[in-house]
Amino acid sequence: MSKQRTNTVWAVGLLAVIAALGMLAEGEAEDAQRSLLMYCEGVAIWEAEKARGVPRDQRAGHLDWDNRIDVAQQCPGMRPALPALNDYAMPSIVPVNQIVQF
Repeated sequence: MSKQRTNTVWAVGLLAVIAALGMLAEGEAEDAQRSLLMYCEGVAIWEAEKARGVPRDQRAGHLDWDNRIDVAQQCPGMRPALPALNDYAMPSIVPVNQIVQF
């Protein structure tokens, strides 16, 4: 095998290894995000049942036990809500042909 062909084979192999490592890193980031969302879901369920007055031994979900996760900042839906509109306030923009009201 010539020197140029050997170098080409090494370069292609190196690029394949780099591509594989990139895909693994992307998969790990997706797994970390999925794990965070599962943790947040458990905490949200626990807090919702706590707000409803469900006894502690009958609640689903789990306590916020992981000190590495800032639930208020990292978990969607766990941030404090904005003040609700009063019953008589109308939004500033109302669709003309609104079929379904959410």
